[in-house]
Amino acid sequence: MGIRHSVRNRNGIVIWYSEYALSPQRRGALIRVDSGFADIHPWPELGDAPLETQLDLLRDGRTTAITRRSLEMAKLDGAARERGVSLFQDLTIPESHWPGPDPPPEFDTVKLKSIERIPPRVRLRFDFNARLTPEQFLMIAEGLPGERIDFVEDPCPYDGGTWSALRDATGMRLALDRFVADEGVDVLIVKPAIQDIPDTKKELVITSYMDHPVGQFGAAYFAALHPARRCGLFTHVLYEHNEFIEMIRVNGARLLPPEGTGVGFDPLLEGLPWKKLA
Repeated sequence: MGIRHSVRNRNGIVIWYSEYALSPQRRGALIRVDSGFADIHPWPELGDAPLETQLDLLRDGRTTAITRRSLEMAKLDGAARERGVSLFQDLTIPESHWPGPDPPPEFDTVKLKSIERIPPRVRLRFDFNARLTPEQFLMIAEGLPGERIDFVEDPCPYDGGTWSALRDATGMRLALDRFVADEGVDVLIVKPAIQDIPDTKKELVITSYMDHPVGQFGAAYFAALHPARRCGLFTHVLYEHNEFIEMIRVNGARLLPPEGTGVGFDPLLEGLPWKKLA
């Protein structure tokens, strides 16, 4: 963990932040507002403003989709900490899929970013990140084990008519990430780090933003409020261990709430080094 700094932005909110690095090659910052903690973990590759810009805007009293949600999460976390309770009190975190082709035996569903290695026995969730053309997806779909496919996420850039035609042609359910739409969409992939939980009757799959464990368990809180068959919360396994990841407890395919108040991690959060911003 890096240095924590205090900022009073133009809205009069006192914010502390602590930059961190996850290995391999991810940067973000934890924030503290009053008693509450949250995460800011941008993905510039997906169009998010870089971390420095996120913090500069926040310092100036302006928010992005990420920092607005971070401030809301910090408020929820802080309210639980002030009551001396876990944010997960009376809640159960749903089970998750495994992110990759080598699932432990406790997992019955995987999420795959390619078709190079398709594991046996498990349900399959493919995510093509809207990189394919509709024609390419149709060709790939012919070789996939359709009976085991739960859904295909972002097979190509979203267009309602195109997606409806692809769904009819392949018989596969289609999932839309980060946005809300109806036509041709069976499942909405929701990332609480960057978006509100939509008011919809469609199936929701709530996932982390592949962020710090503080952000990961922020997503887990919303997943517990809106349980689905399998969520996407096991993203800590994509990074090398650090002191926060080492505190994560699991039961099979289910994350367990960290010990402590709010989203947990009390001693680590309180023990971060800090100094005032110059």
